[in-house]
Amino acid sequence: MEEELYLLRGALEDAGVKDEQLTFLNIEWYAGVLARIRINAFRIELAQAGTSYEDLLALAAASVESEAAVGNAVYLLPSFYNHDCDPNTHIVWVENVEARLKALREIEAGEELRICYIDASMDRDARQNLLSNGFGFECNCPRCMSND
Repeated sequence: MEEELYLLRGALEDAGVKDEQLTFLNIEWYAGVLARIRINAFRIELAQAGTSYEDLLALAAASVESEAAVGNAVYLLPSFYNHDCDPNTHIVWVENVEARLKALREIEAGEELRICYIDASMDRDARQNLLSNGFGFECNCPRCMSND
């Protein structure tokens, strides 16, 4: 991580940024930025428009298993969606890597749109462990509270 920070500092200096403007650029700042990117980044898995929910789940599971994502990206608006182990929406990346939100069921007026940050097919303990260690929170969604 220190080598990457050194390269970043060098690139900014080469671009003419003055030392006094780089006082914030330390290992703690850099680690914090990387952590926020990691937590808010989405795997990009391409799907054809109109794909059914069941097909989306199968494709997503196969993509995770084979680590076949096209890449990762941070998108401002999708980063605001909260997690639920039984989500009502799913983010789909259509051919041009455009983010689209697909309803997974009927959504009531005023209901919060929620996505699942992880593989929802895991058991409760595995989900809780991954969310705690990877995202820094304990899930209290109805599914987890019912020990499902």
